[in-house]
This record gives sequence, C-alpha cells and structure tokens, in this order.
Amino acid sequence: MHNYRRAALPALISFALVGCAGMAPTQNMPPNVAKAVQPVDVNVGIKQPELYAAFEVSAAGQAAAAGCGAIPGIGILLAAACGGVAGAMDASINASRAKAADETIRPLKDQIVDMQFDQMMNNAVAGALQNVPGMSVTSVVVTKTVEDKAYEETFRASKSNGVMFVNVDYHLTKDFSTLEVSARGLLYPRSVSARTSAGLPTDLPPAPQPALALQNTAYRANVFYHVKLPVKAAEPGAYIAAWQADNAVLLRNGLENGTAEVARLLSEDIQRAPEVKVAVLTKAEAAPGITADVIAERDGGKLFRYADGSVHFHTTASATVPVATTAAAPAGTAAQ
Repeated sequence: MHNYRRAALPALISFALVGCAGMAPTQNMPPNVAKAVQPVDVNVGIKQPELYAAFEVSAAGQAAAAGCGAIPGIGILLAAACGGVAGAMDASINASRAKAADETIRPLKDQIVDMQFDQMMNNAVAGALQNVPGMSVTSVVVTKTVEDKAYEETFRASKSNGVMFVNVDYHLTKDFSTLEVSARGLLYPRSVSARTSAGLPTDLPPAPQPALALQNTAYRANVFYHVKLPVKAAEPGAYIAAWQADNAVLLRNGLENGTAEVARLLSEDIQRAPEVKVAVLTKAEAAPGITADVIAERDGGKLFRYADGSVHFHTTASATVPVATTAAAPAGTAAQ
C-alpha cells in the first residue's frame, strides 16, 4: 500500500532486515523478557530534513527490463544493457516526480520552517516510554544517520541491557489530502542476561556479522497516524491551500498530534504481553480496499489494527483537536 512513497524512503527502514524472510513484522514481549532488557537506550532515527510528499513510483522500467530478457536471441550482455537502460528510465521518472511533488508543497514547508519536528518527536518518545510502568530509559537520542553500519556501532557500544531503535517518517500522501506520521520500533536484547531471557546466544555475533538481524529482536512494532483534511478537492492546489490556511494551523496540529500519537501508540503496544488479546469493537474500512479491526475510538478518530499487526490511528484534521495524552497502562502489561 506504500509503493508510492518517496524513492529515498527505504533508507529509513532498511536496517535490521537481514534474515527477515517469513518473520512477522510485529512481535510483543513476554513479561520476563521485558524485565530483562531494562535499562534501555532509545535511539530515534529521523533521516529526512523536512516534510515531503509521496508520489507514484514508476515501475515501467521494471516491466521493460523483464521484457528484455524475454526477447529471443538478444543475448545476455545485450539483455543486461537493456535492463540497465530501463532501470535508468525509472530513476529519471521518479526523480522528476519527486521534484514536482516537492515544488507543490514548498509553500507548506516554508510555512512550518519554525517547527522543530526532531525535537518534538524526541520529547514525545522520551515522555511516553519513560511513563511505561517498569521501563527504565537511560537516554533518548535523535540521530540523522539512519543506516545499518551506524546502528550496528551504536548497539555494540551500548552498556545497557537493551537498545531500542525507533525510525520515524512524516509526509503528505500523493494526493496531498492526508498527513501521515509513522514509527517503526525494534528492541534488541544487549546483555548476556537479556539475550538469555530472549532465547538468543549469549554472545553477540562477531563483526562483520550483523547483530541487528530481525530474528534477534525482542520487540517489533509499526504504528501510524493518518490525519485527513475535512474537504474533498478536485485538484492538488486546493488541498495545499487548505493546509496553508490560518498559518498552516491544520498541518501544525497534525504534526504535533502525530508525534504525540505515535509515541503514545508505541508506549501502549510495548506494554502488551503476547498472550493478551486486544478487544475488537468492530470491523471497518480503514483505507480504500483495506478492512481492519477497530480496537478503540478516541480523540475524534478510530484506532485500527491491521492484519499484519500494525496499528493505525485515523482522524480528520481540526484546528482544535487536543494533543494526544500519555497512554494508560493496558491490561496484561509486559513491562513489570
């Protein structure tokens, strides 16, 4: 559902994907593991420097490249060259689309240049996780270096029992009608006692073998905040104008509430033990073509749990929506 995002976005979520084939994208912690990984260092990765807009990623070159290999008698080298040209075509198209999207939202970015998103997210994550019962957070640090090598070095240098990485993204959807803020949380046992509790080998794999392979996580979560404009527009300019109105109050509120909500969702989710089932209020359409479980209704929106375990809060933009409050501990907390 996110194939239209910015071409550079995979860099935000590439780490810790080694050996992930067949693994569920989300996983909760048993209480004994949650206790063993304390205290925890938290690293918030925000690679992007500013708001961006998604766009439809071109796949025309991929289809053309596949066609190259199917042409009888073309030869391996010529087929490879043909595929390379097709790939370059995709890159050129995507660069052009990214530039066009950026130019469209440039007025919005200029309007909110005074907002310190990185600091907002750091404060929100720190506040939310430090309020989780039984969770001991040694530090919360924002990093702009979101890549495997840097994360590996951070993990290996840590002195805490556990290290949590929270990768954050925020952008407007390709039609400019919706702001999305998301976070991918991964917690890794670091010490011998924590790794033993999680059923992992006591020693870290020697470098250059990756210590942050996905199977080494004790906890995995994907949380999303979607805030949609209350108007239906026929062309992009009308959506941009709606976001710009009154000193971009809707966009500012969306970013403030988005940071608070994803931090809140993480803090709620990390407390839930695997055996605790989330009550389902009903099923509803969360997005076009996607039906999911509604697990809560609050603050003028609905909280959905998708089939892959990810949690999505959907709401409508408002100039008066209050900032999400700190999460309350749900039944069956994992961190005791």
